[in-house]
Amino acid sequence: MLNRCPACDAPASDPFFSATGLPVHGTAVLPDPVSARSVATGDQVLVLCERCGLVFNRDFDPGLLDYTGDHEESQHHSPRFAAYAAEITADWVARFGLAGRHVVEVGCGSGDFAAELLGAGVGRVTGIDPHFVPQRVRPELADRLTAVPAEFARDQVEPDTAALVCRHTLEHIPDLAVFGAELYAGLRRGGGRALLAEVPDLGRILDEGAFWDLQYEHCSYFTPATMRTFLTGVGFSDPQVRLTYADQYVVAEAGPDGTPGAPELEPHLREALRSACRDFATRVSDQVGRWREWLGGRAATGDEVVVWGGGAKGLTFLNVVEGGAEGTGAVGAVVDINPGLQGRFMGGLGLPIRAPKDLLDSPPRSVLLMNPVYTGEVRATLDELGLGSTELLAV
Repeated sequence: MLNRCPACDAPASDPFFSATGLPVHGTAVLPDPVSARSVATGDQVLVLCERCGLVFNRDFDPGLLDYTGDHEESQHHSPRFAAYAAEITADWVARFGLAGRHVVEVGCGSGDFAAELLGAGVGRVTGIDPHFVPQRVRPELADRLTAVPAEFARDQVEPDTAALVCRHTLEHIPDLAVFGAELYAGLRRGGGRALLAEVPDLGRILDEGAFWDLQYEHCSYFTPATMRTFLTGVGFSDPQVRLTYADQYVVAEAGPDGTPGAPELEPHLREALRSACRDFATRVSDQVGRWREWLGGRAATGDEVVVWGGGAKGLTFLNVVEGGAEGTGAVGAVVDINPGLQGRFMGGLGLPIRAPKDLLDSPPRSVLLMNPVYTGEVRATLDELGLGSTELLAV
């Protein structure tokens, strides 16, 4: 149990929201229904830090996580996401002078974004991630992409490193103050110009009651304001923070010339965040009730529903709404365009994950899309398959 804020060490306040029994991995690739139903589970007990504004899972236990099996986190199979990744990469390379330079990506996952950086003109990339081994580097990139399968430390950043990239990693870190200090020291050691970071936006999650965006692996949650406060506190200078990807992500760009200090969110921002957290449980209850009622109506008429999205969003949504005695049984399968998930099974409920073309075997009445960003491309795919009459709804 985290009794103190991992960013500023303030005492933890009372929780404002709890979700119990969530599968701990949103990206695990599970080979059969039995193993899918027996995955480890944990609880999300969310606490707002009354000093710096960080929201964190008080009950996070890193000992529950096991990355020794297969995991598939890539989003680059989506044209919409691939276009976004190319856009932000080109922007960073141009504005921060990264062409022909060395960049370190911290928490590089499967290396997809590192490959984007190289394609946009970066000279070399060092990808640091405990699960990114040299065997995962594509052969055509082997001379420009170095895999360091380890947790990040400042001495891994070599001199003349132009920037540190840290995308969708900070939300996974339980000891944020220590990790942030290592990032700051690493950027200064390499002589880099900027830390380029990206995390999910907590503000949208709170405002929409978007419980499906809560993941056990995400132990820390940021808004633009709290991201700026955190980075300033560990020593980064002048963080420029904005929302991207239909306001789903917080992007931060910060320099190395600040001074570490005690992070504290401005009082009016803290009060607004406190209010949003206070209302979140009610919004989630409304969302869960609405979707259970809708799915129950489909089940009553015998109309099968398919959920589009076999990753973490679909996993949380289905395990909360369809799990336990209150589940409707309306959802018969999950669809995903990622070949690494197709033919596998979703953690918790054990539902099969199919390829889009498999919908032709038994066309569903409705497809429930886990991210409205992909509405256009999913509608186009359904129409190309001859499923123009299939209803598409986004959460």
